[in-house]
Amino acid sequence: MEKLQSGQFTVMIVPPATSFGPVDGRKYTMKWSEEGNAQVLTIETANNMLGFNTNKGDQLRLEWMPKLGEYVLVGIVYMDEGHENEERVRNRYNQWKTSIPEMLSFIIQSDFALFQHVPWLLDAPILVQFNSVFEQYSKLVNFGTPRNYLFNRN
Repeated sequence: MEKLQSGQFTVMIVPPATSFGPVDGRKYTMKWSEEGNAQVLTIETANNMLGFNTNKGDQLRLEWMPKLGEYVLVGIVYMDEGHENEERVRNRYNQWKTSIPEMLSFIIQSDFALFQHVPWLLDAPILVQFNSVFEQYSKLVNFGTPRNYLFNRN
């Protein structure tokens, strides 16, 4: 396992994933550390990440998936576990929508070698599904393309 640590961020690449691939099923999990002040990015290929039924409200999960002959970076954020009130979910939704661009910037910059090796991924759409029991906060949001985040121009 390759591990890079820099200030508030830690990046772990879990084999068989490498800095250069594979693209199919490449998964990113961005979450806060136990201390709550540092973010940890895990890059891996094992398991079907988007198929998990665990509602982890403190992490962003993304996966490269082929769709109609092109790749799409698909993500998921769980807004609640069904126990929260609408105001709390609205606040979490707004907080996530403002913090995801910064998280995407970190993910894209952390996986820069992949984009050098597979440059057409820079123009693939990034779609994040927000899951909530409240319909108005359960939606698919387009966050642009990795190119928008490569040099922190979000």
